Amino acid sequence: MNGLNNKPKKDVKILFVNCCLRKNANTKLLPVGLGYVMTYFKQNGYDFSLLDIDINEYSDSYVEKYISENEFDFVLLGTIVTHYKWVKWFVNMTKRTQPNTNIIVGNSVAGSLPKVFLEHAAADVVVIGEGEITALAAVDAIRENKKLDTVEGIAFKDENKNIIETAPRKASMIDEIPMISWEFFDVEKYFDKSATYFPGSKTKRMRSIPVATARGCAFKCTFCHYVFWNDPYRNRSPQSVIAEIKRNIEQYNAEYMQFWDDLSFASARQAEKLADEIIASGLKFYWNASVRVDLFSRSKLSAERKLEVAEKMKKSGCVAVGFSLESGNKEILKMMNKEIEPEAFADTISVFKKAGIVTNTSVVFGYPIETRETIQETFDQCLKARVYPSIGFLLPLPYTVMYDYAKANGFITDEDKFLDSITERQDICVNMTKMSEKEIMDEIKNGAKQLNELLKLNLTEDTYIRTKRYQNDSGMGLPDGKNNKKKKLPLDPDNISRNENDVSFNYSETEFELDAGEIEV
Repeated sequence: MNGLNNKPKKDVKILFVNCCLRKNANTKLLPVGLGYVMTYFKQNGYDFSLLDIDINEYSDSYVEKYISENEFDFVLLGTIVTHYKWVKWFVNMTKRTQPNTNIIVGNSVAGSLPKVFLEHAAADVVVIGEGEITALAAVDAIRENKKLDTVEGIAFKDENKNIIETAPRKASMIDEIPMISWEFFDVEKYFDKSATYFPGSKTKRMRSIPVATARGCAFKCTFCHYVFWNDPYRNRSPQSVIAEIKRNIEQYNAEYMQFWDDLSFASARQAEKLADEIIASGLKFYWNASVRVDLFSRSKLSAERKLEVAEKMKKSGCVAVGFSLESGNKEILKMMNKEIEPEAFADTISVFKKAGIVTNTSVVFGYPIETRETIQETFDQCLKARVYPSIGFLLPLPYTVMYDYAKANGFITDEDKFLDSITERQDICVNMTKMSEKEIMDEIKNGAKQLNELLKLNLTEDTYIRTKRYQNDSGMGLPDGKNNKKKKLPLDPDNISRNENDVSFNYSETEFELDAGEIEV
C-alpha cells in the first residue's frame, strides 16, 4: 500500500465501485451498504467518484478502459461472496493497471474469508463487518502514513506479506449512523428499474426505494452469513426510520419503502411499535418487510392479538412480508439451527392472509440428511399453507457451519476454486446428500407440480425453479451501458459459462413479483 504523506482530504482521489450481481436483471435497487459508506465519507470531508456498473451494466472491457484512463489514490468496493470471481478479477486488473492505488474491499466477498481473499487478490485492505467507520479509518490511516494495525476490523498484508487481522470493531450505535444520501446515484434510473405495481393494479406503478431498519439477525442459521454476523441484532428507532421515509417522500416522491434488512422484525411487538408510529405520523406510503416465520407464535399471542397486530401493519401501509420456512422436517431444521416449529409457518401465513397482507417464503433443499421424504415434508407444509416458495439449494458460504462441514467432509478441497465456481442459491453447486442431483430435482418437481396445480399458477416444469439467466459473455452488457437487443439463442447446458450471482434472498420480495390482490388462494 502507498501512503499519501498527509495529502489534504480535498485532494485525495477516491473511486467507489458499485458491482453488478445480475446482468440484465429486470429489477435493480439502490445499493444500501455502499450508500451508507459513501454518505459517511462525504460527511467526513471526502469527495469521490462513482463507477456504477450495476445500473449502467457496463461491460468488463468498459470497466478496464475506465480504470486505465482514470487514476485514483483509493478504490473501494464490496459485494456478496457469490461475486468472488469477478471481484478478484477487478482487484487484480486495477492493481496491475494502477499499482500505486490503494484497494479496499468489504462485504462478505472479502470479509467472510479475508485470508483466502488476500492470498488470491491484490487488495490492500479487507474490511471485516460493519463498513462505514472501518473503511474511513483505513483511508485516514493510509493518507496519514499511520500503521494499519491501529485500525480495528480489518485484514491486510504487512511488509513481509504476512496476513494480519486486527481486533474487531465494536458495533456502532445504529441511530447515530447518518441517513443515506442518494444524491451520488442516478436515482431516476433506479426508480425506473425498481418500480412496483400498486396493490390491486397491474398497470399503475409506484416509485420504490430501499430503507434499512435493522442490522443483522437475531438468529444464527448454519447456512447463512451476513455482514453483521459478529455484531448484536440492532433496530433503528421508529422515529429514525420515519424521518428517513419522510425525506424519501418529500425529496424523491417515493411511494413504496422496501425495508431492506436481513430481519426487519424479530417479534410481533417490534412490528406493532413501528406500525403505531407510522399511523401516528400521518405519512401515507406502502411498505414490505422481512419477519420471523414464528413472528406471532413466538410471542405467544392470542388469536385476537395476532390479527390486531397484522391489521395495524396493514393499516400503516404494509402490503407484503417475507419469511423463511427453509424445511418442513424437524431434524433438518435442527441442523439448520432454525429454532422454529414447522406448524408456526401455516399459522403466520393464515394471520397475514386474514389481514390482507401478501406472504412470501423460501425453502432450502440439500442438507446432508435430505431425502425424498424430507423434501415432500417441506412441500406438505407449503401445500397446507397454500403458498408457493422461492426454491433454493444449500450453498455452503464462508464463515458458516455448513461451509466448515463441507470442507471437513471433502466437498470443498480448494476454497479459491470453489468460490470461483459458485453461482446462486437456485443451482445445485454442491450436493452433500446421498441422493443424485436427478433424484433431488425429480422430487422437487413433483412437489412443485402439486403446488402449481393447487394454486393454479400456470407454471411449467422449466419455471418451477426460477433459475436466473446465464450468459456466455464475461461482460456486464454493451460498453455504452445499453442492453443487448440481439435475439437470444437456445442455451446449451453442456457448454455454458455461469455467472457469479446473488445467493441472498430478501424475504419481503416475492419471486414472482406478485402484489397484494393479484392472487387469491
